[in-house]
Amino acid sequence: MSAIRLAVVGTKGVGQAHIRAIRSTSGCALAAICDIDQAEAEARSRELGVPGYSDVGAMLAREKLDGLCICTPHWFHPEIALAAFESGANVLCEKPLAVTVEDGERMIAAARAAKKLLAVSFQYRTAPLNTKAREIVASGRLGEVQRTLVVSNWYRPEAYFRSAPWRGTWKGEGGGVLLNQAQHALDLVLWISGLVPERVTGETATLMHKIEVEDRACALVHYRNSATGYVFASTTEAPSGTFIEIACDKGRLTLDEKLLRVGELERSCAEFMESSPEKFAEPKCTWEEFRAEAFAGVKWGHEVVVADFADAIRTGRAPMITGEDGLKALELANAIVLSGQRGEPVGMPVPRKAYSEMVALLAGRSSRRRRRRSARARRTGTG
Repeated sequence: MSAIRLAVVGTKGVGQAHIRAIRSTSGCALAAICDIDQAEAEARSRELGVPGYSDVGAMLAREKLDGLCICTPHWFHPEIALAAFESGANVLCEKPLAVTVEDGERMIAAARAAKKLLAVSFQYRTAPLNTKAREIVASGRLGEVQRTLVVSNWYRPEAYFRSAPWRGTWKGEGGGVLLNQAQHALDLVLWISGLVPERVTGETATLMHKIEVEDRACALVHYRNSATGYVFASTTEAPSGTFIEIACDKGRLTLDEKLLRVGELERSCAEFMESSPEKFAEPKCTWEEFRAEAFAGVKWGHEVVVADFADAIRTGRAPMITGEDGLKALELANAIVLSGQRGEPVGMPVPRKAYSEMVALLAGRSSRRRRRRSARARRTGTG
């Protein structure tokens, strides 16, 4: 059976992870690379021994590709994906799926029309502790989810934003911590809990960095089943790390990169509340722990996502993380930003046209230059 021929568009940063994953995956072949920086494309081409391009259209016209890994700045994801589908190639897109839910839906519709696959690289879903947490909640042993909490800190110094002119600007990046770093955490809390947001009250601010977009965000999330969620994300706090808590009627779990703790109640909160004769009693809880080191030999990350993408192309099945999956975290991020800009709650689904128009307006004002941070924190919702 011939190898699945994949190309990577955008070879700097996370594109390197995709290149390594393709080259280490059995049944896959790195067929070509593309980067808008011609010198970068030529250097990578020599290094990897594959054709290098600075124009996606030229690559799609000349190379017979089974799939494309899109690792470019966010605004370019839709146009590259649509060109790939038109050429007959499938797409694995880095997070976020797009800048706006409207563009994300265009990508999904184009994939369906072309009968091609659209997968999203949310590789943290494949981490053993995250997978275990999802299994436990989905099994129902902890009962109905009542509350979620996610704290996602990905500290970034100014050098990070100075490393490329598109970073930290509305015109270049289309958003801040919610669209970039916290996408993984937003995806995980929705995926593990299985909940669907109904209304969001958010606040965004630019506290410490000389950028246009938010470096801190917080939100109150109301879900369809009447559960409540809390979100905090920043690139200003160290040490970096993500913490998730899911509280249910029959127990609770807490999760970070190294430890999953699961507390299971002897009786559900609702049942115990009605039946206990004691004023200050609460149901007994038994705790179980799962540590990351116990799964040291388990493969996870980009290599698993790429291998799944290749197998999905080969077999015709859906990938493990679809475009529809990728839209969920994007929509929650869009809702928080829109709420922060308006200073009021936003219902879900997010009003597509209103969000697209707001981001287009902000991008139109974008300078692509670093701003001087004022002595007082700037709230991005003040315009």
